[in-house]
Amino acid sequence: MSLQSGHIQFPVSIDFKFSLFTEMRVTDAGGQLLAVVKEKKFSIRDEVKVYADESRRTQTHGIRAKGLLAGALDWKATRHIVRAGGQPVGALQAHGMRTLWAASYDLQDASGRTAFTIRDDQPWLGVIEGVIDAVPFVGDVAGMAFDYLVNPTYTVTDAAGQPAYRVHKKRSFLSRRFRIEELHPRGGADDELVLLGLVQLILRERERG
Repeated sequence: MSLQSGHIQFPVSIDFKFSLFTEMRVTDAGGQLLAVVKEKKFSIRDEVKVYADESRRTQTHGIRAKGLLAGALDWKATRHIVRAGGQPVGALQAHGMRTLWAASYDLQDASGRTAFTIRDDQPWLGVIEGVIDAVPFVGDVAGMAFDYLVNPTYTVTDAAGQPAYRVHKKRSFLSRRFRIEELHPRGGADDELVLLGLVQLILRERERG
């Protein structure tokens, strides 16, 4: 099974690997590996590479932020998703300043049309966590407990306004784990775009807390 083939078996699990670098494993409902994701850090422009295998020998996709200092100005960047051969898949577009306090994105298809929107179901959780983190010393410990006990969710809505997918963060102290559920069968046509867009969402929201 590959991302390009579609018809992915949901729910999909995304696990951050315990590493000095940002790496994730993406597996389907049967535990089959769909992708290994590696993010390039310390860059003014975010860049993510997606591989089909654990050895990272076969790259299938690349995701790159477009715009001046796009890696730093996360709230206004557009992140373009392309196949390894250069064929566009789509893009994740942040909703400007609104994204600073709550996840709010458009997921565009290869033609630039907005196919889905993504919203944080509980944006107030991010505000509370920010207040906790601001408390010296105590904030670090309390923030870890808060992060373990509170598990945000994000809903992906299609162009007709119907909820299509939902992302859940699972409890974990030492790593981040996420689960993507398909709310209604869609025949696999959007799986590649949605899954890679949500990979970007999870990377961005993990950095926000």
